[in-house]
Amino acid sequence: MRRQPKSSIRRGDQAQVHILEMVTLFWLFFMTATFIIQIHIPDNSTVASESSLELAAEDSLRMALHESAEDMQYDNRLIELLADNNRTAACELILEGLTPTFDGECWFAKNSQPATIHGYGFEPFGKSIVVHQLIHIDTDLWTVSVDVWQTGGGV
Repeated sequence: MRRQPKSSIRRGDQAQVHILEMVTLFWLFFMTATFIIQIHIPDNSTVASESSLELAAEDSLRMALHESAEDMQYDNRLIELLADNNRTAACELILEGLTPTFDGECWFAKNSQPATIHGYGFEPFGKSIVVHQLIHIDTDLWTVSVDVWQTGGGV
C-alpha cells in the first residue's frame, strides 16, 4: 500500500469541511426563506381603503367648514350651528358631505366635557376611521370627530 503524502490528506479534509460549510449555508438560507414566506405582509388595498376613509372624513369636515353661514356674524355654517349648541344639525351638515358609499357618525365635545355621539345611529360595518378637528368659537373650544366607514355600493 502506498501512503499518501500529508498535504493531500489535508486537502481532502479541507474539501470535506468546505462541503459541510456549503450545505450548512444552503440549509440556513432555505430555512430563512421559508420563515420569510410565512410572515404576513399586509396588502396595499388595506392602506388604500384606510386612506379613502380618511379622505372622505376630512372632505366632509372641509365642506361643512366652507358652507356659508345664515347669520353673517359667523364664518361658516358649522361654527354657527355649534355656537347655537345645535349638535344634531351640525352632524347632519357634516354627514351630508359624505358620498353614498360612506356612512358615519359624529362626536362633539365642548371644552372639557366628554364627547357625545350624534348621527343616524348606525354601527360601523368593518373598519372605520376617526378624523378630529378642533374649532375655536369665542371662548369655547370644540372637538369635532367624524367616524367614517364604507357601506359599499353607491350611485
